[in-house]
Amino acid sequence: MTLRLRLALAFGPLALLLAVLGVVGYRMLDRTGDRIDAILRENYASVQAMFRLNEAAERIDASFQFALSGKGSIAQKQYTDNWAAFEKHFDIEAGNITIHPEEDGLVDQLRRLKEEYRTRGDHFFSRPDGAAERSHDYFGRPGDPGLLGTFKDLKDVANEILRINHVNMESARDDARATARTALTGFAISLGVVALLIAGAAGYLIRTILTPIRAVTETARAVGMSGQLDRQVPVFGRDELGQLAEAFNAMTRQLRVYRQSNLDQLLRAQRTAQATIDSFPDPVLVLDPTGRVELANPAAKQVLGVGPTIDRTAPAWQPPEPLRPILRDAVQARQEFSADSFDQAVTFRTAGEERAYFPQVRSIRDETGDTLGSAVVLHDVTRFRILDQFKSDLVANVSHELKTPLTSVRLAVHVLLEETVGPLTPKQTELLVDARDGAERLLGLIDQLLALARLQRPEGDDRRTVEDAAALLRRAADAIRPRAGDKHVELVVDPAVDLPRVQVDADRIAIALDNVLTNAVSYTPAGGKITLSAARTPDGRVELTVADTGVGIPPEYLPHVFERFLRIPGQSEPSSTGLGLAIAKEIAAAHGGDAMCESNVGKGTTVRLVLPPEDGP
Repeated sequence: MTLRLRLALAFGPLALLLAVLGVVGYRMLDRTGDRIDAILRENYASVQAMFRLNEAAERIDASFQFALSGKGSIAQKQYTDNWAAFEKHFDIEAGNITIHPEEDGLVDQLRRLKEEYRTRGDHFFSRPDGAAERSHDYFGRPGDPGLLGTFKDLKDVANEILRINHVNMESARDDARATARTALTGFAISLGVVALLIAGAAGYLIRTILTPIRAVTETARAVGMSGQLDRQVPVFGRDELGQLAEAFNAMTRQLRVYRQSNLDQLLRAQRTAQATIDSFPDPVLVLDPTGRVELANPAAKQVLGVGPTIDRTAPAWQPPEPLRPILRDAVQARQEFSADSFDQAVTFRTAGEERAYFPQVRSIRDETGDTLGSAVVLHDVTRFRILDQFKSDLVANVSHELKTPLTSVRLAVHVLLEETVGPLTPKQTELLVDARDGAERLLGLIDQLLALARLQRPEGDDRRTVEDAAALLRRAADAIRPRAGDKHVELVVDPAVDLPRVQVDADRIAIALDNVLTNAVSYTPAGGKITLSAARTPDGRVELTVADTGVGIPPEYLPHVFERFLRIPGQSEPSSTGLGLAIAKEIAAAHGGDAMCESNVGKGTTVRLVLPPEDGP
């Protein structure tokens, strides 16, 4: 028996039974509704007609009383008007007789009394106003009920018609209730039968369908999650589920064959990959998306003391502190990293020797772009760092050696210009002025080179203290204020309040601010303005800002303003070394901060030095 036939046999009778219940229920509800509608339409019309007829009869009787009280004109009009309403409602009742034969006899009796009442009434109003016979006509005589007696008989008959219609409505209501109770009982019994059939069908389906499906699911989970390719699914029959079980078993057999045939190839590929990274002299690691080490060459094991993680339940590798933030960003945020300056180098002590490395982290992705892990390479740059240090020391030594004789030359030129050793000719004065200016420029360049050399070795003379940002700005402004005053440039200090304090080397920050302010004064024309301010950045750092209203920097030079020896054609002063902003950025970076520049030609330039707060890095 096929699965489709099983489902048809299980759900077909239920569907048929539900259809029959629906049709029977619809017919019963429709029949009950029709009966209720007929009751309301027929009996309610008679009840309403008798109610209105009684009202008209009472007004006719009142017209007789008005006539006896001397209000003849009003009485005659009320009598005539209400007989029209009486006749109208009587005709409605006469055409809506639904209760046979009681209602037929009562309507005939009401017709006779109506005609008698009308005849007596017309005779009453035919007499002159104030006639004594009117009183006898209304109240009657011995053996004659008069108008009043006929009025009472007429109302009795009308009330009887009203009563039997009301009783008929109540009887029909009770019948409708009985029909509804019968329908509800039938529905309850039918629903009970349907519930029993559903329970039977559910048990049948669980036995014949869900059990095989559960077996396939458990086996698939064991194969997919645990790699148990030797698991087999029981075959319960030859239907579609049995065919599924046989196909699943055939698939696991093929997977076992495939795994066995490719195991050697996979092992060879793994050995090849390991041998490849082992051939690199630099430390190389391969991390999975969770941060566990999958591959590591001997250099990595020697430098970092880490190897591949065999136990997948073991915790992830904890890298040493210099690499921790870099690898955290690479693993968690999928960010690549490549060091490009010695400030980003990390150092490790190996075999009693301290060596420097440039870390490089690259994401490993498949053809769909999904991240498979990260590759970490530590390039040994110890030799290059030593050469760079040698270069810095050489520049420092040469600069220092040049500064001493240059200072003597500068002093001699100043003495000659003061003519303390004798008068000078105009030509001699001109040559000495040029020599003085050249000596001043050369001395400034040497000072800048010495500052750069000191920045290359910050660990020896870094004296950091907790400082107030506003105080740093005020000291820098006071130092540059005489030069700004000579050039007629306004200098304004506008720090914010409630700023966090910063832990910095005050002397170096003073050098950075002085370099920035010197540029601002140099390139701001007379009448301009320089504003020093401090503010808190959204990430909690402190930002020192120097904004001027000077000539501005052309857009093509703006990305390079912090490069060494940059001189802008047509703007840079002859005495400029092109090192001021480069030194400022180096100082900010040495404090764990940064430097940024914004400028518009003809509107001014803004330089920002961002420093971490006192409790920051």
